Amino acid sequence: MHDRDDEGPSRLRIGGWLASGGRPPADARALPGRPARRALPAAPPSKELVLAKPGGTTDGIHIGRHRSGRRWWRLAAASAAATLVVIGIVQVAGDGDPATTPAAAPPAPLPADLPEGYWSLTTPSVEPEVPVSIAPPPSFSAGPVHTRVPTTAPRSPSATPAPVTSTVSVTAGTIPPVVDLSAEGSRDWVHWGLTGADSVNRRSGTAQIEDLGGSPRGRYDNNPQLYRWSGGTPTGSAGRTPTGVYTCGQGATITLRAPAGPATRTLRVYAGVWMAAGRLTVTVDGASATRTLENREAISTQRFEIRYRAEAGSRLTVTWTATAVHHPTCGNIDLQAATLS
Repeated sequence: MHDRDDEGPSRLRIGGWLASGGRPPADARALPGRPARRALPAAPPSKELVLAKPGGTTDGIHIGRHRSGRRWWRLAAASAAATLVVIGIVQVAGDGDPATTPAAAPPAPLPADLPEGYWSLTTPSVEPEVPVSIAPPPSFSAGPVHTRVPTTAPRSPSATPAPVTSTVSVTAGTIPPVVDLSAEGSRDWVHWGLTGADSVNRRSGTAQIEDLGGSPRGRYDNNPQLYRWSGGTPTGSAGRTPTGVYTCGQGATITLRAPAGPATRTLRVYAGVWMAAGRLTVTVDGASATRTLENREAISTQRFEIRYRAEAGSRLTVTWTATAVHHPTCGNIDLQAATLS
């Protein structure tokens, strides 16, 4: 609604303010049933822009204060929006590493020629968040974590091997016409009596079969079976020899010994009697076995095959004994060879 001032030029009032020195017309009366119109308070001094009409009159439109007020409100709103954006960026960045979060930029400075009575929207004071410490207690030393991959498989506790039950058995059989000691004795072999009563030949490089001695011995060369070998020592090889050793009288003995272990081994003993009776006794770690042979008129020979096993480091003992003689001067027991496999 436009009001007109009778004492001054015609003006359009914007913002509800009268021109400087203006007043409401004297003949203004209140409408029936409505309170009398009150004069608005005088506006504070301000700069106004008056647009003159053609012809030099000052009956214009006052727009200076209206536009300036709108301009400063826009600046205030822009400043407030920028401040809120900065606050939002700081809050989002606060979730990261505080050491790397950039500081919020200060708001843009306001113009120095703001009109009197202007107020600005400022960022409210916000208490900084106290960071929650998740550091370990002082006694905890947080050093680098090293993962060590074993280069070898972990050792399992060595299991105690089960005890080995000692066993031994003896079988007696006929001797072949020719015995190849080298082929039969894969671990060791021995021959007695090649050149004399004390002549002993064995497989080269090994000495597992031991001769523990016994009664005095003699040599003979009319054994019914023949023996041969190669790779022996001290005689490298021999073929078809009928030689052996003997000991006369009742109670005469010959004793041999061989190593034992958990794996089953086989010891073959080639022996005989002449007009006598003999007994072969075998023992290993408490286990024992025996075989006998007798001939009252002439010579008899046999191959005694001994199969045995025992704890590692044990020893098998073989004793060949004349239990009876049937010749007045020299009933005897004899021995030709032995093999171990």
